[in-house]
Amino acid sequence: MNLLLRLYPVPKGKIFIDGQDINSIPLKDLRDSICYITQDNFLFSTSLRENVKLFKDGYEDKEIKESTKNAMVYDDIEKMKNGIDTIIGEDGTNLSGGQKQRVVISRAFLNKSNILIFDDTFSALDNRTEQLVLNNVKELAKNKTCIIISNRISDIKDADKIIVLDGGNIVQEGTHNTLLKQEGKYYEFYKQQSAKSEMALN
Repeated sequence: MNLLLRLYPVPKGKIFIDGQDINSIPLKDLRDSICYITQDNFLFSTSLRENVKLFKDGYEDKEIKESTKNAMVYDDIEKMKNGIDTIIGEDGTNLSGGQKQRVVISRAFLNKSNILIFDDTFSALDNRTEQLVLNNVKELAKNKTCIIISNRISDIKDADKIIVLDGGNIVQEGTHNTLLKQEGKYYEFYKQQSAKSEMALN
């Protein structure tokens, strides 16, 4: 992901976006076209509104409202005394882990980028909220490129293409059903996580 953002030098002829070498794309244009949401995205000591829109102008109130609804944090914000204008502490000290993560995720729904990257973004969410947010992400990702990096099968099982990494190497590629049939590393992950889910229910 750091290579996609050109945080490291990229050799020519290695990464292309829409057939264009990544090095030939102006850096600002490249980064403006990518929305990168991680588990550790920072929250600033200012209003929730500014944290969602990242101090950028041009967004209407209804757009900000819709983005928080899609990230499943709107109801939480509405219960706060000053709503979307509530001031939070640095790094969201007065928010729960799940609330912080959903505020960060709402940025993706407000941003107009064509490439969306979610890097271990849903780990702080409970299973129900995770599925609701993922359903909204599916709608958001239509006609866009969406990359989800996760150790949880539930996050990536509906992806068009799943790439399995082991020790930094690609060991499998395919859809969820195809990879299950291969009974390789992906199948092992699936069995382990299914067993944990069953134990939690019991």
